[in-house]
Amino acid sequence: MTQQELTGTGLHGPFSLAADAIDEELVENCPGAYALGFIDYLGRFSITYVGSAGENLKSKLKAHIGTASQFKFRHFAEERLAFEKECEMFHQFLPRGNFLHPSRPHGTDWSCPRCRR
Repeated sequence: MTQQELTGTGLHGPFSLAADAIDEELVENCPGAYALGFIDYLGRFSITYVGSAGENLKSKLKAHIGTASQFKFRHFAEERLAFEKECEMFHQFLPRGNFLHPSRPHGTDWSCPRCRR
């Protein structure tokens, strides 16, 4: 896995949002957080959507193929950490594709570290 990281997100990437890149970069059955977007005319990663996956980040990203050209990601040891990272990115970047604050995973009472929602 490459260690390429852009300042500001704490995520690895960007990579092409395609099945082969996802298979190459991510491990199976692991929680994680991600950002979707594109490379702007200045060569910066522009975030259009953020999300997280509690069990299988790889399959969640594959479901987004065709919605953006690039992605960044980070694996987490715990689902809660992935959810918290999604919340932090939502507040930091206000991506245009996220209309609502991230929902806590079903069956949890976790709250956002930023706004305590």
